[in-house]
Amino acid sequence: MLRTAAALAAVLLLAGCIPGEPVITPEPDPDATPVFASDEEALAAATEAYAKYREVLDKIFIGGATDLSQLENVATGDQLQTESDAFAEVNERGLHSSGGTTFEVQELQQYDAGASDGKSIIIVYICENVSAVDVFDQSGASIVSSTRPDTSLYEVTFDWATKMNDLLVSHKELWSDQPC
Repeated sequence: MLRTAAALAAVLLLAGCIPGEPVITPEPDPDATPVFASDEEALAAATEAYAKYREVLDKIFIGGATDLSQLENVATGDQLQTESDAFAEVNERGLHSSGGTTFEVQELQQYDAGASDGKSIIIVYICENVSAVDVFDQSGASIVSSTRPDTSLYEVTFDWATKMNDLLVSHKELWSDQPC
């Protein structure tokens, strides 16, 4: 009987009959003033913050990663370190790009209305499209693989930066290796 129930659960999961994970909205601290009035407002702010982040990253990469001064205006914590390390390698190898990354926010995964300065406040799923991006080595030859996927789905975390009164990308992780 237990085997049958487990098998049925597995079949339902694979068939997509089990509903997806709900948006997690932690209970806010009663003394905290929410940063955003609603999930929709939080998602709009995350979309705007991610647009700034992508714009800065594309500008840095097109320029050969020689000026990283704007990174701190769009990223923090682990993601700031990840981007700094990646661009140090880009600069060392003499790489640069052309084109730009586009994206589409897929879904709000979590909004914590009670988060305070420097804490994760919003997590979203974002589909990035790099089909217009080419990467060149020092000789000007493209190094983009013909098998590079055009799109990738990421889970992106934003922290609230009180001093900037803005969201900063604090973590970005590949969520699925399937095109989105």
